[in-house]
Amino acid sequence: MQPIEPVKAVRIVTNILEACRDITYLSLEAFRWLHLRAGFISHFDLEGFIENYQSSLNLRENILANQIHNTCCNRSKKDRDYPYYVQQCEMYQQIVEQLIADPLKFIQKQRTDEFCIELSKEQQEEIHKITLITHRGTSSVFCDTNFLINLQNNISHHLKSCEHELQQPFTHANVV
Repeated sequence: MQPIEPVKAVRIVTNILEACRDITYLSLEAFRWLHLRAGFISHFDLEGFIENYQSSLNLRENILANQIHNTCCNRSKKDRDYPYYVQQCEMYQQIVEQLIADPLKFIQKQRTDEFCIELSKEQQEEIHKITLITHRGTSSVFCDTNFLINLQNNISHHLKSCEHELQQPFTHANVV
């Protein structure tokens, strides 16, 4: 196996970093490289891989979690494919270094689920049940009245802080 030509290696690293922000940008070339790395699901095609990472997984977190398996070249220098394996580890390490250096830059765009929140009063007067219902499942938590008041205050505070932005007119609208 021959090392990947440098231009192609840079293209793959760059594309995977873009895909950490928005998995739909993942190219077939980068997918083929990534699915050969330890810890990544290889029984998907590109579309299945993208769908899986859109709905439930986080590419950035998975790359970081599998770092130990993909940045250490455990081949002998006498191995004729040694340059290829070293390059693969170096490419993975470049991705990891950039993800760590600027974590906010690589926050994955999430697909928004439709959801519903139910609030119900339990038999005990001061206890309430908040239930979040999504397509993927249901989760409930019990809380007291003070928690609900704090939640309401936090939401109100957030809305007030965003109010100024919401009232600004669109200045760069494209009119067709």
